Amino acid sequence: MPQWPHIYSEVLKTPYEEGRSSLCVITGYSSSAFVHHLLHAYDRVQIDLILGMVKQQPITIWDHNEYIRLVQDTGRLRVRYYKGTPPIHMKAVLWKAEHGKPEIAYAGSSNLTWHGFRDYQELMISVDPREILNAFPDDHMLKDCVDPDIFEHFNMLYQREPEISEIDTSAIGAIAKNCPSVILRLTQKRDNQVHDRSGLNWGQRERREPNQAYIPISSEIHKEDPEFFPDLAVEFTVITDDGESFVCTVAQQGRKAIHTNHDNSILGRYFRRRLGVASGAKVERLHLERYGRDSVTIYKMNDDTYYMDFSQRRG
Repeated sequence: MPQWPHIYSEVLKTPYEEGRSSLCVITGYSSSAFVHHLLHAYDRVQIDLILGMVKQQPITIWDHNEYIRLVQDTGRLRVRYYKGTPPIHMKAVLWKAEHGKPEIAYAGSSNLTWHGFRDYQELMISVDPREILNAFPDDHMLKDCVDPDIFEHFNMLYQREPEISEIDTSAIGAIAKNCPSVILRLTQKRDNQVHDRSGLNWGQRERREPNQAYIPISSEIHKEDPEFFPDLAVEFTVITDDGESFVCTVAQQGRKAIHTNHDNSILGRYFRRRLGVASGAKVERLHLERYGRDSVTIYKMNDDTYYMDFSQRRG
């Protein structure tokens, strides 16, 4: 009977390491950042995820968009939303039989999130896999997240307009402004210059993808608020003031950097686009001066979601 804090290991990690790879999950709620983590931490896993509360309690548009990206980029994920009533609030995990390993299943209180599988006190009980299979809804009650008519059935939180997948930056920005925040410099403290081979120019070295970049976090930030950012390697979502969203982690010794997870060049391409710098080119101090800003403000909306303001400032 896996209990906190062993649920992650016993329900997810160990079955995978034993040779299983086909994971079916039905849950009321999920975090796209946590699903992102599972797909990249376990490179053989195939996940079939059903979210049961989307119609009654909509998910955010950035979670929906990240699910679509993961479906398309990995080829190892299927995400479906339950459109029936009453909503599905259960939490159940089923590993299918393969490689001589029998089916195993768990049911309990853990949503498919970092909170559900690591942070909160939860309980998942080993159950008869047949009971879990019987609990899965009929296909006609489900809509695949990539279906072109998905917005005819579901509304998403912070969706700029019905029928489109863009983030309402005005709404999310207004909420974020009331959240705790920190300012992260994009330049070196000693001379206010852009780092030559780190920070925004992390990839400016031989045999590196030149767009690789990270946002530096000074040690003073951690001293003032050690819990503002997650622990090392814990995925979280960053929403930007211009409507982008990335799955990121805090990384490096001393927790000194924010990376876009599993592809460090995503963040570098983003900043170069906003600064008007060619892809792969070195970012210089003059680019930040021309743009009118040499820092970002990060707002903590919750443990999974941060808002980054890099809006242009002149004069």
